[in-house]
Amino acid sequence: MNASVGFRSLVAADLLRATGRCGLRGVLAAAVFEPGFGTLLLHRVSVLLDRARFQRTAKLLWRLNVLGSGCHIHLSSDIGPGLKLPHPIGIVIGEGCRIGAGVTVFQHVTIGRALMEGAYPLIEDGVTLFPGAVVVGAITLGAGVIVGANSVVRHDVPAAAVVAGNPAKVLRYAN
Repeated sequence: MNASVGFRSLVAADLLRATGRCGLRGVLAAAVFEPGFGTLLLHRVSVLLDRARFQRTAKLLWRLNVLGSGCHIHLSSDIGPGLKLPHPIGIVIGEGCRIGAGVTVFQHVTIGRALMEGAYPLIEDGVTLFPGAVVVGAITLGAGVIVGANSVVRHDVPAAAVVAGNPAKVLRYAN
């Protein structure tokens, strides 16, 4: 998803979603005063270092980020531009997860593989995952899906659906 998007473009999109502003001055202020943006910025820098073959430095920065934020985003996850983390505490994004552009993830959300499956979820553009949601397995959440708080999603969800519950069921379709 983000393989064709450069580091600057990713950070600019993240900053715009987090603060509504852009530019270097905005990055510095947001990194300090917006915990979600700061967490994501450190993750993006860690990924950049890892790809540049500075694995130890990348792992160290990643580990400091996890300790400081309580947010575990695996270096191998594929995260598109404009991810918004309003409250980045307790979020877990597994190594094979693919997340599209403009996704919002609230606190204590888990995105990963199911116990017996090796594949991770694909989350398309514009999805919102409310607090405590669990999305696991080789599934796809279509564009614009809304997952309610404390829901457990283990099956594909069509685009623009609003789902909730354990197991999650489609409640309605967004306009």
